[in-house]
Amino acid sequence: MKKIMEVTAAVKSVAGLIFAGQVILFTIVGSFLGLPGISFAYIWQALAIAAITGILHYAAFAENNFRNLKYPVRLTIFAAPVYMTLTVFAVAFKWFPLGVNAWIIFTAIFMFVFGIFITAFEIYAKVTGKRYNELLNAYNNKGDKVAI
Repeated sequence: MKKIMEVTAAVKSVAGLIFAGQVILFTIVGSFLGLPGISFAYIWQALAIAAITGILHYAAFAENNFRNLKYPVRLTIFAAPVYMTLTVFAVAFKWFPLGVNAWIIFTAIFMFVFGIFITAFEIYAKVTGKRYNELLNAYNNKGDKVAI
């Protein structure tokens, strides 16, 4: 039961960040395209994508999964099914016309946005990791006080 709660918390945390990123990205792009707002249908799609991506992220980056592989290989293991998931959603929900040029643009946008998300996750991990290291050092020194 404890492991299920740990996995759920990890997936939920990543899924929440991904969902927020999608909404922010859609809001920015939508404002440039003159869209009046985010549809309820898109919110559900974004939520499903975030949940699936959260699970894929856990599978690729959890402590025991693929730890012996180098980081770029794990990124590829993560990116490929995420791209396939987005492709299924793009076709199923008719996000854009199905032509070669549209798929080239879709793939380029995916790679760009995926790079931004990965960079943001890396910055977040470094900042929080640094903060937790400070707290751990303060705890080990037992006399130092560090504000949380």
